[in-house]
Amino acid sequence: MIKCNILFDINGAPMPPNKVIDEIKEFKEAFKNVSRDIIRGSRVLDEEGKVFFNCTSRLLPSFGMSRKGPFDNKHREGNLHACWHAIGTDLLELNRFIISSGLLRERLLLDIDESVLEDLLSQIWRMTKDILPISWTENSFGLVGASKVLFSVFPELVLPVDNVQWNKIFKTVDISDVIHFMAQDIQKWEAKTNLHLNSLDPTGRLSTLPTVYNVVAMAARPIG
Repeated sequence: MIKCNILFDINGAPMPPNKVIDEIKEFKEAFKNVSRDIIRGSRVLDEEGKVFFNCTSRLLPSFGMSRKGPFDNKHREGNLHACWHAIGTDLLELNRFIISSGLLRERLLLDIDESVLEDLLSQIWRMTKDILPISWTENSFGLVGASKVLFSVFPELVLPVDNVQWNKIFKTVDISDVIHFMAQDIQKWEAKTNLHLNSLDPTGRLSTLPTVYNVVAMAARPIG
């Protein structure tokens, strides 16, 4: 079980909404713009993978992954094609299910039935494992790249997790555990504040729960 402080302090007090808004305002403009673009662009995936390639190619450089590693400028196209070959069918199936649910993407994480969410998380974890050999690096064992690839097309469901967060905050290698914790953390925070977390970006670019939660989770990383 994950135990960490993202939306609550060590005493159990919820982060004040104005603090969340301040963190959003101070967050990278480039990431907020990319988040807006992938939220808009990934609503419907296509059989050829064009949307997948567009969204992943747009997002990964914004995380500094174009300089080195499996998704750098030299290897990105080939490895993204390998990812699509490995999980493209599963991505399409999950996308179709989300569309058919009729739920708003912005709040899918909390509005979907919990038992159904568990099934979705199992699918996300299976896809993560399928692309780990492609996104593999010595430091992250592929977890960082895999979470960002999946976030690119499912920004309503997946949290992009970096090395520090994997190792020092969430302390797990299972993305489904991270997403489950995120959902519970947000649900608890919203119950305490009577606010929707996804409504706090003044510009509306960070409109899904994971995109806003990512800002707070990044701010929660230990310094040094």
